[in-house]
Amino acid sequence: MGAILSTGILNACGRNATLSLTTRDGNIRPNAIAGLVLFVQHWYWYPLLNFITLACTPTALIAVDKNLKVPKSFTFVSKAKPSAFKYPDFLKKDEGKTKEKVETAVLSTTAIVKARKDRKSKIDNESSVNVGDGTPQKAQEKKGDVEMIDTEAKPEEVKQEAKEEAEPEEQNLKNPSRVLKAQEKVVAYKHDASVRYTPVLETRFAGFVVLSDLGGKPGEVELYYDDEERNLDAPNPDLVSDLDIPKAFEFDPFIQNA
Repeated sequence: MGAILSTGILNACGRNATLSLTTRDGNIRPNAIAGLVLFVQHWYWYPLLNFITLACTPTALIAVDKNLKVPKSFTFVSKAKPSAFKYPDFLKKDEGKTKEKVETAVLSTTAIVKARKDRKSKIDNESSVNVGDGTPQKAQEKKGDVEMIDTEAKPEEVKQEAKEEAEPEEQNLKNPSRVLKAQEKVVAYKHDASVRYTPVLETRFAGFVVLSDLGGKPGEVELYYDDEERNLDAPNPDLVSDLDIPKAFEFDPFIQNA
């Protein structure tokens, strides 16, 4: 049961979530604390297992513009090897492996002595083999030739493994993308001339990140993930709300951090 629970926690939200009792700003999450308190009592009532989901928080960076849409052109950099923060590999079933019959232990002294004699006579018979001229040759020498052939093939295998191990030192991530808690320390935003969007909060590397649009190239059309999910047959395809949009205001990141 413990193995099943741990597997479920690792695979929570498609392996895109972690357990956290605080928000990214450091504030306490009461629902997460209550969820874990109830979860640890699951032994008395199994339905309490589901309360652990209250403590789950997504491990992702989702950048949105002023209209709360997710632009596709925004990218950022993870200054670490891709293998450092990749998804854990699923367990694979070994295919082509046949079950071998294991000999049962023989406790009789007579049977053990007989088996020892049989092995010794078999080794003596295989210690010499006949070549074309009938001259006996040690099987050990023949085995040595095979080992020499294997040794000559090993350098090519080493070269092939070295090529497979080579990987870049950093990785470009698209928007949105999976970002682990430990990975936030190596995430950086681009600030070159080709960048269209910059984050309002430069120190925020996970969760929802609001972007400032610096303006794209003339004639450039931005694509959004939200447009792909629009259902024109739905009663409200543009998700128009009756609530009024707040008026424009000046945002000061120093006040936000304070």
